[in-house]
Amino acid sequence: METKKVYLQTDIGGDIDDFWALVMLLKQPWLDLRMILTDTGNTVYRAAICAKLLQLAGRGDVVVGAGLAEWPDARHPMSHLDWVKDYPLASYPNYTQNGIDRFVDMVRAEDGPVTLVAIGPVPSLAAALRKAPDIARKIDFVGMFGSVYRGYSGHPRPDAEYNVYMYVEDSKAVFSADWRSATITPLDTCGLVKLEGDLYGRIAASADPLVAAIRDVYHGWCRHHAGGKPVPAPTASSVLFDTVAVHLASSWDFLVREDIRLAVDDKGFTRPDPAGKPFHVAVDWLDLPAYQTFLVDTLCH
Repeated sequence: METKKVYLQTDIGGDIDDFWALVMLLKQPWLDLRMILTDTGNTVYRAAICAKLLQLAGRGDVVVGAGLAEWPDARHPMSHLDWVKDYPLASYPNYTQNGIDRFVDMVRAEDGPVTLVAIGPVPSLAAALRKAPDIARKIDFVGMFGSVYRGYSGHPRPDAEYNVYMYVEDSKAVFSADWRSATITPLDTCGLVKLEGDLYGRIAASADPLVAAIRDVYHGWCRHHAGGKPVPAPTASSVLFDTVAVHLASSWDFLVREDIRLAVDDKGFTRPDPAGKPFHVAVDWLDLPAYQTFLVDTLCH
């Protein structure tokens, strides 16, 4: 497997799938993670989650940078707070509050192309592109964005997908950037990934410390969504959208690829558009059960 220099942009700390995706990324040594840029809401809180998980994985070499800071609000719930509230972010050796500048500087300094895995709304990433549009030409962009033919839960019509419609103008900037290449998993594919039955049973039984962290954070996420009330340990995952973007950073196994020119419209839809930029789009599954097994094998390895 070819080793790739990887940067991650994430809004970890809201929905739980970013946490699963980061563990998945750390479990694949050919994806050489260099930096994480946190985006939207309380980006310092998000950075603390990344730093704690990275230290647990023995990866204090990875730079963690906080992106643009916003006041937390209902759009940006801090559903992992119980897991990270006592973590001293100052103890992490490679944290910077100037994440956008560090992201630009590191990409520019890299010898050769890098892979950017983007799994959250993109105001900080758009700010980096406005600051340094030249970096896009060094980046193979891989993201969890949009909805082309199908929407949430396999709905037969596309939806305005969260990562896009939350910041429409910033999404337009990212979708129109001059990337070296651009790949997305829209809701058409990533919106169908869940773990149930024996597959989730392997997650529940795993002694791996990173998988145990997934369980702890996921249980806290469930309590958060129950208004803080006690809830039983989950017996199935939520939808694991972002894991598919991590997978596409190195492989098209299990997926159907279609090359489509795409643009973001004023309502936050990702529309096929002859004037849009070319994207490699994962439009369907060749074998979703095989991917789900691969995901569990990767996490529990």
